[in-house]
Amino acid sequence: MGIKSYIAKKVIGIIVTMWVIATINFFLFQVMPFTLLGINPELWFVPIVGTQHNLQYIEKIREEVIAELGFNKPLDIRYLIYLKAMFTFNFGYNVGSVLSGPVISTIARYAPYTVLLLGGSTIVAFFISLYLGVFSAHKRGTSVDQVSFMTLLFFYAMPSFWIGSLLLLVFAYYLKLAPPNAAAYFSSFHGIAYYIAVLKAMVLPFTSLTLISIGGFYLIQRSTAIDIINEDFVTVLKAKGLKNRSILYKHVLRNAILPTLTIFAISMGFVLSGAVITETIFGWPGLGYWTYMAIVTQDFPLEQAIFFIISLMVVLANFIADISYGLLDPRIRRG
Repeated sequence: MGIKSYIAKKVIGIIVTMWVIATINFFLFQVMPFTLLGINPELWFVPIVGTQHNLQYIEKIREEVIAELGFNKPLDIRYLIYLKAMFTFNFGYNVGSVLSGPVISTIARYAPYTVLLLGGSTIVAFFISLYLGVFSAHKRGTSVDQVSFMTLLFFYAMPSFWIGSLLLLVFAYYLKLAPPNAAAYFSSFHGIAYYIAVLKAMVLPFTSLTLISIGGFYLIQRSTAIDIINEDFVTVLKAKGLKNRSILYKHVLRNAILPTLTIFAISMGFVLSGAVITETIFGWPGLGYWTYMAIVTQDFPLEQAIFFIISLMVVLANFIADISYGLLDPRIRRG
């Protein structure tokens, strides 16, 4: 199979996958009680005084909202309108009690915070794990390998809220070296001072996410590097007199990077999903925090949009990883 046929096959797979995901996303929110389908107006709006006049007023508001959101149309028409809206990124308007305005504007406003935090920590964790994994594989069985393995495994296994709360307790409350709430801290700054404040407030959540992420990359890289080190070509390189540093980081690393690169690509696909727990703990105003707020305030257009974008990013990340594999290893696209 040629590279063009391989890419075409993957593109068709992406289209089918996104259609299935979009369909599930549509029907999932259609059966939710807070999408206003069949909900009792007495439960949806609580009147100040329980009179018949207030209940009639509530029913009128309910009908207006249902009409505005298109829930009075047949299911098949709503489905077609939804598909067009999703694939043209016209996600409608926020309906929760916290956010207002177009959903796409909300995502565009808060996505950079998530990309900066989660994307940055994922990239840093990836590159550290590459070299540390190869080094540990080279030192396999020594105290250096055991200490690094147990330490990173510990952080990888710990819940994100535990690490985040611990960092917050030590550095924000006891040592007073970092702000306890990121958004409340840097929102009062302007100009250059604002960006400096953002970076300062980002230190704790960035450290927390990096410690959690590096373990997964490290374990895969170390395991793959151990297998590569035992290959015959490494023995030949040693017999030729090449230095260990050159063998490890020029030859072993290059051959051991593919599995870790795949996990990295998928992790980057999840960047826009945000780190819900970490962002909430540190008050970081990213999409993870606003996903949580959308659930709490029943802002279903925002939830639908975020779930769709997350799915799209993950599918595209898998596509990039597959194409990279196909280019680097022709045996994969032949299969």
